[in-house]
Amino acid sequence: MNRVCLLLVVALVLLSSARICVADSATLDVEKMKVVLHTATPQENGFIEYVVARVNAGTLPLDLVESTFLWARKKPNNKFYYFKFGLIERAAKRGIKL
Repeated sequence: MNRVCLLLVVALVLLSSARICVADSATLDVEKMKVVLHTATPQENGFIEYVVARVNAGTLPLDLVESTFLWARKKPNNKFYYFKFGLIERAAKRGIKL
């Protein structure tokens, strides 16, 4: 019986620590996004900063930005443009104007 309780406690601790790790990775890093998306102009950099500011302000869902970012980074070329126009289109479907 004690082993079962111990295993349950260990499992709960591991699950809660895994949740903390996921929460830490959920924050957006402006510089990382610029590097991964290969931004080249001040306007492109400004768009990334604008998007992150909207997420931080709570007016743009984090999950929408992250999923669009993960999708765009897999594209072979023009990653930033896939991100920008994909995000604008997906946000518009949710009634959010960028």
